[in-house]
Amino acid sequence: MKACMISYNDEIICIDPGLPLMHVLGKKYTMLILGVIGNNDTRKNFNDICRAIPGASRTIIAKRLSELLSINVIKKVNSDITYYELTDLGRRIRSGIICFLKSIT
Repeated sequence: MKACMISYNDEIICIDPGLPLMHVLGKKYTMLILGVIGNNDTRKNFNDICRAIPGASRTIIAKRLSELLSINVIKKVNSDITYYELTDLGRRIRSGIICFLKSIT
Protein backbone atom coordinates (compact mmCIF):
# COMPACT_ATOMS: atom_id res chain seq x y z
CA MET A 1 0.00 0.00 0.00
CA LYS A 2 1.40 3.38 -1.00
CA ALA A 3 1.44 6.38 1.30
CA CYS A 4 -0.15 9.01 -0.94
CA MET A 5 -0.80 11.71 1.60
CA ILE A 6 -0.03 15.03 0.00
CA SER A 7 -2.60 16.99 -1.96
CA TYR A 8 -0.97 19.65 -4.11
CA ASN A 9 -2.56 21.63 -6.98
CA ASP A 10 -5.40 19.13 -7.42
CA GLU A 11 -2.91 16.26 -7.49
CA ILE A 12 -2.20 13.52 -4.95
CA ILE A 13 1.52 13.02 -4.28
CA CYS A 14 2.85 9.74 -2.89
CA ILE A 15 5.62 10.09 -0.33
CA ASP A 16 6.86 6.49 -0.71
CA PRO A 17 9.63 7.31 -3.23
CA GLY A 18 10.99 9.96 -0.87
CA LEU A 19 11.07 7.85 2.29
CA PRO A 20 14.73 6.72 1.96
CA LEU A 21 15.77 10.36 1.49
CA MET A 22 13.69 11.56 4.45
CA HIS A 23 15.14 8.79 6.58
CA VAL A 24 18.71 9.91 5.85
CA LEU A 25 17.99 13.65 6.12
CA GLY A 26 16.79 13.19 9.69
CA LYS A 27 20.03 11.61 10.86
CA LYS A 28 22.78 13.31 12.81
CA TYR A 29 25.18 15.40 10.69
CA THR A 30 23.38 14.83 7.37
CA MET A 31 22.27 18.42 6.86
CA LEU A 32 25.62 19.73 8.05
CA ILE A 33 27.37 17.50 5.51
CA LEU A 34 25.10 18.78 2.72
CA GLY A 35 25.83 22.32 3.82
CA VAL A 36 29.59 21.81 3.88
CA ILE A 37 29.81 19.96 0.57
CA GLY A 38 27.81 22.68 -1.17
CA ASN A 39 29.71 25.63 0.28
CA ASN A 40 31.33 27.77 -2.40
CA ASP A 41 30.07 25.24 -4.98
CA THR A 42 33.24 23.18 -4.60
CA ARG A 43 33.93 19.53 -3.94
CA LYS A 44 35.21 18.49 -0.56
CA ASN A 45 37.32 15.58 0.57
CA PHE A 46 36.63 13.56 3.71
CA ASN A 47 39.06 15.55 5.84
CA ASP A 48 37.58 18.88 4.66
CA ILE A 49 34.15 17.69 5.75
CA CYS A 50 35.36 16.44 9.13
CA ARG A 51 37.26 19.68 9.83
CA ALA A 52 34.20 21.76 8.97
CA ILE A 53 32.04 19.89 11.52
CA PRO A 54 33.95 20.18 14.81
CA GLY A 55 33.38 17.36 17.27
CA ALA A 56 31.75 15.12 14.67
CA SER A 57 32.55 11.44 14.75
CA ARG A 58 34.57 10.45 11.69
CA THR A 59 32.81 7.09 11.74
CA ILE A 60 29.37 8.71 11.58
CA ILE A 61 30.50 11.14 8.87
CA ALA A 62 31.73 8.18 6.78
CA LYS A 63 28.42 6.38 7.32
CA ARG A 64 26.37 9.43 6.31
CA LEU A 65 28.48 9.92 3.19
CA SER A 66 27.83 6.30 2.27
CA GLU A 67 24.08 6.74 2.82
CA LEU A 68 23.99 9.96 0.79
CA LEU A 69 25.90 8.23 -2.02
CA SER A 70 23.43 5.33 -2.01
CA ILE A 71 20.44 7.65 -2.60
CA ASN A 72 22.29 9.77 -5.20
CA VAL A 73 22.35 12.99 -3.22
CA ILE A 74 26.13 13.22 -3.49
CA LYS A 75 28.64 11.63 -5.80
CA LYS A 76 32.22 10.55 -5.32
CA VAL A 77 34.86 11.94 -7.64
CA ASN A 78 38.08 9.94 -7.69
CA SER A 79 41.34 11.57 -8.68
CA ASP A 80 44.53 11.62 -6.63
CA ILE A 81 42.24 12.32 -3.68
CA THR A 82 38.62 11.23 -3.34
CA TYR A 83 36.22 14.17 -3.32
CA TYR A 84 32.50 14.44 -2.73
CA GLU A 85 30.17 16.80 -4.54
CA LEU A 86 26.43 17.37 -4.67
CA THR A 87 24.37 15.85 -7.46
CA ASP A 88 21.55 17.86 -9.05
CA LEU A 89 19.23 16.29 -6.49
CA GLY A 90 21.63 17.24 -3.70
CA ARG A 91 21.76 20.86 -4.88
CA ARG A 92 17.95 21.03 -4.96
CA ILE A 93 17.70 19.55 -1.47
CA ARG A 94 20.36 21.94 -0.14
CA SER A 95 18.56 24.87 -1.74
CA GLY A 96 15.30 23.81 -0.10
CA ILE A 97 17.00 23.52 3.29
CA ILE A 98 18.46 27.01 2.88
CA CYS A 99 15.06 28.47 1.93
CA PHE A 100 13.48 26.81 4.95
CA LEU A 101 16.20 28.02 7.34
CA LYS A 102 15.99 31.58 5.98
CA SER A 103 12.22 31.58 6.48
CA ILE A 104 12.47 30.72 10.17
CA THR A 105 15.23 33.14 11.13
